[in-house]
Amino acid sequence: MTRLFIGGIATETNSFSPIPTTMSDFEAGGVFYGTATQSEPLHFTAPLHVWRKQAEAEGIEVVEGLMAAAQPGGTTLTHVWEEWRDRLLADVRRAAPLDMVLLNLHGAMIAADEFDCEGELLAGIRDICPDAVIGCELDLHCHLTRKMMQAADLIVPYKEYPHTDTVERAEDLWALALRTQRGEIYPVGATSDCNMLSVWHTTRKPMSDFVARMSALEDTGEALAVSFCHGFALGDMPELGSRTLVYTDGNAEAAQALADTLATEVWDMRNETRTPMMNEAEAVAAAQAAPRGPVIIADVADNPGVGAGADSTYLISALIDADAKGAVVGLLFDPMAVSTCVGAGKGANLNLRIGGKFSARSGPPLDLDVTVRAVVDDLPQTTVAGQKMSCGRAAVVETDGGIRIVLIERRVQTFHPDAFTQLGVDLKDVPIVVVKSTQHFHAGFAPVAGEILYARSPTAVQFEGPENPYRHRDGNYWPLTENPARG
Repeated sequence: MTRLFIGGIATETNSFSPIPTTMSDFEAGGVFYGTATQSEPLHFTAPLHVWRKQAEAEGIEVVEGLMAAAQPGGTTLTHVWEEWRDRLLADVRRAAPLDMVLLNLHGAMIAADEFDCEGELLAGIRDICPDAVIGCELDLHCHLTRKMMQAADLIVPYKEYPHTDTVERAEDLWALALRTQRGEIYPVGATSDCNMLSVWHTTRKPMSDFVARMSALEDTGEALAVSFCHGFALGDMPELGSRTLVYTDGNAEAAQALADTLATEVWDMRNETRTPMMNEAEAVAAAQAAPRGPVIIADVADNPGVGAGADSTYLISALIDADAKGAVVGLLFDPMAVSTCVGAGKGANLNLRIGGKFSARSGPPLDLDVTVRAVVDDLPQTTVAGQKMSCGRAAVVETDGGIRIVLIERRVQTFHPDAFTQLGVDLKDVPIVVVKSTQHFHAGFAPVAGEILYARSPTAVQFEGPENPYRHRDGNYWPLTENPARG
């Protein structure tokens, strides 16, 4: 009988965060010892549910191993990475011999002594299972490394940002892996460096058209799989960058030619795809001048989804300075403030210290006179691909100037309006909503938004320049260098 192993380790590493990713971060994010598919699907466990269901329908034996995930954060501690790596490799070794191995990874995990955690893990599995079909699903904000490509037969990243297609890409990987295992196809992969670092939103043209083009190339059979790996600009590592990825059926030259063509297309639309950014004061002024609300302001530099603290105070200060009555800010990570509000109870009047605690990039804390408007013991929200996520205990406080701030005790980004509505905040009556997110909020908030603006605080990592912020990769990339050396 064909035997399939499923599992994974997933986190995204922000090299510029001073707060390391620890064992407790994984425990909070979700650790499953062969039991992920026995619980409701989460963002990083949903693909495992897909693979088990598909395999069992085919009469394939499934062996499930470790699945551990942590919220994006700073560099993972060495002993934490090594424990998870060794545990997953031990699971694979016990399960061998195996015909297929499918892993859900992130692709941008960095440990204190390892730049390429996913590549190292995949290479270890290849040593144990030299003849198995090895495939992995990755976040498109991955570092697509040579070691990953050498060790894996198939790599399928998400196509969409926000990542609404995690389940669809899991289905794609399953179909390709099964056909490969049965000898129906012989995937060969090729990559091409775009020589760029940027942020690409697939919710608007021309990137939405580019995503459609990638899918069309698969549908017509010109390629088995086509992907654009955006890279993760806050992960300081030697192979940081954006790359196209193409798999064809046994034709290495065709795969490389198509990867190169697509990389050139990404390069040619570089100026069209840049997202206009404002500072916090400009964003608030633009929101107040908008013809209708709610105007959504994305606090992109304080997105916990890229390892930030989610407790920056810069936009709150800008709202106060602009007397933006009725505005709402969330989800702001401040366990101490939440605990105080829960203890005081709904209706309490407090002088509360808010924010500015996670790191120097969070800005100064604010001491505000507030009224507690709501408290809940557990605030769930809908994530970008439809799964649920707990924000822990939460509270809504309102300043004397009429600005409401949603405080949470778990550091998670703002995905969906239900995080507000479950606390009694009806967004149709709100002129300005500040969300701690870069782009994942878009799937949930775009249907209710009058306008969407993007703001970046002064503490953001400026990978565009004027100086190269990285220690481990050179400055040969656009837009730091207008015409980087290609090849």
